[in-house]
Amino acid sequence: MIKKLHSINSKLKKTVRSSSILLVFASTFILTACHDQDSSTTAATSPVTDYVAMARGKVDVEGGLLDIIAPENAVFSQVNVHVGDIVKHGQVLAQLDNQADRLAVSQAQAALEQAKAQQTAQAIHLPATALSAKRLQKAAALGIAQQQQADDATQAAQQAQAENSVALAATHIAEQKVAEAEYALQKRTLRAPQDAEVIKVFVQPGSVLTAEQRVAFTLLPKHPIIIRAEVNESFIPKIKIGMRAGLLPDSASTTSKITPITAHVTQIGKVYEPTHLNSDAIQQNNRVIVCLLTLDSSAEQQLQSQHLLIGQNVLVKFYD
Repeated sequence: MIKKLHSINSKLKKTVRSSSILLVFASTFILTACHDQDSSTTAATSPVTDYVAMARGKVDVEGGLLDIIAPENAVFSQVNVHVGDIVKHGQVLAQLDNQADRLAVSQAQAALEQAKAQQTAQAIHLPATALSAKRLQKAAALGIAQQQQADDATQAAQQAQAENSVALAATHIAEQKVAEAEYALQKRTLRAPQDAEVIKVFVQPGSVLTAEQRVAFTLLPKHPIIIRAEVNESFIPKIKIGMRAGLLPDSASTTSKITPITAHVTQIGKVYEPTHLNSDAIQQNNRVIVCLLTLDSSAEQQLQSQHLLIGQNVLVKFYD
């Protein structure tokens, strides 16, 4: 009986040792797998740092902002929009005082009616004078009428035809004056040239714009957002169409941990020009090439989340 108990005890000890060894191997395997997963996750989420060039840029909209210009000394009688309004192509933004222009249209229309009446009166005599000249020429040929009378009748017919041509030309001129007056009247109504958002309003009813300040509204067109990057001439050989780029706020450092907004190069300028974005007096003498970048499909939401607005300066990193 005692021998059996010793045998059972030995078997239990061996089983415990085997289980302990298995647990150690299992724990080691799990820890190794977790470490590998963490390493791969860290590598996947870490930002790309191998940029080959960097430049200053500005957030812009394709085609730029739209300034709506009003005629000099125009008086605003009505303003229909406010900052933040979304306007459609052709929508009325403001109405200028147009009393003088409406009177000009009325006068031009009256002059046109007068010209048409005169041309009609001239045209009435054409058939009679032409017929009289023809008959007298036949009579003169037969010796029934004097040749001088026939020649005078022919000259009168030609004179009537010329006067009718002058009256017809006067009618065309009057029509052009009506069109000109109507065009001037239309210019007294300021309309949105395309779909846009109103971002600045400089007028109100009663405002008068001078030669120095004729901008009434500034509109932000519904066009794609772009980045204008000023690339130093030493970096130009490294920049290529389609090249990836990352955007950071201008205040961010080159080693910032902020996730860059993704974009790509769509156009490389062909003319060197002085920098407009560098405030350093020494750097202002450097020549730059302006490159255009387009945001990637999901980047506009990033732009809003980082509060980057139209006209804001950014740092642009170009990746190989």
